[in-house]
Order: sequence, then structure tokens, then C-alpha cells
Amino acid sequence: MRKLKVGLLDAKCPKCDYRAQVDDDVTRIECKNCGYIDNYENYIKTMKSKAENMADNYQFKGKL
Repeated sequence: MRKLKVGLLDAKCPKCDYRAQVDDDVTRIECKNCGYIDNYENYIKTMKSKAENMADNYQFKGKL
């Protein structure tokens, strides 16, 4: 397992919402708080899905 080099880019962890670190190559993300580790491409897909779900939930709340 390669060691994560701490870069200048941080991201929001999709599991615990704390700050996660992105490696210098922008290929891997790791959260030291909850242990979340994934490649950056999967992370973007996960966060996109979370944003879409939040938007859908917001729209449905307004129609009740």
C-alpha cells in the first residue's frame, strides 16, 4: 500500500463530512477521521450522487 502524500487539496468526506486529503496526483482520497479511502474518480461519482439526492429531496419537500 502506497503512502498518501499530503497535497494542497482537501475534500469533504462522503461518509463523515470531515476533511479528507487528496494525494498530489489527484488519484486517491483518504479520510483520516473515518478511514474512507477511494480513487478520485469514484469519489467524484459518489459526491455527484449525493448532490443529486439532496436536490431531489429539496424539490419533493416543496411540493408537499
